[in-house]
Amino acid sequence: MRLPLKHAASINPDVVAESTPPEVEIEYIDIGNVQATGDIVGTERMTFGASPSRARRPVRHGDTIISTVRTYLQAIAYMQDPPAGTVASTGFAVLRPRPDVDGRFLYYAVRAKPFIEAVVSRSVGVSYPAIAPSDLGALEIELPLLPEQRAIAAFLDRETARIDELVPKKTHLVELLEERVEGRILQ
Repeated sequence: MRLPLKHAASINPDVVAESTPPEVEIEYIDIGNVQATGDIVGTERMTFGASPSRARRPVRHGDTIISTVRTYLQAIAYMQDPPAGTVASTGFAVLRPRPDVDGRFLYYAVRAKPFIEAVVSRSVGVSYPAIAPSDLGALEIELPLLPEQRAIAAFLDRETARIDELVPKKTHLVELLEERVEGRILQ
């Protein structure tokens, strides 16, 4: 069944309070830390007092973060056991799956090409296109029953792991081929 994202997940369910003591440590994720592959390539440990004003979206295991600014970058990541105190930039929407939604399935659903295209097409602005969280929540996703969601997510996890395993092997073969070709040219 197709339904709006806001019926599958709560969007930005928590916020770091302004009254948070400045010495509290956070692990900060900014837009530049998330690659289009879904990998988080770095975070920054800092105190709340030293953090940027946009460090306000707490995340927890099972959440998905999706960029609402510069949406063409496709900065979307699944939060797999993030360190305590992990906080994302307000440039992300935090999607917390509802009880009848598998978090991994939700992650794959919002990474699907049609969903990303819908996000990008509804983004407003030229140099810094953005989509409002309410507009994001209105976009529809396909949501099968929970057992199917789990089966689909497990399949995609397996296939993604298999592909990730093959990439370094193929890269190594290409390097060997280049060395061979280079050796023949130099002879």
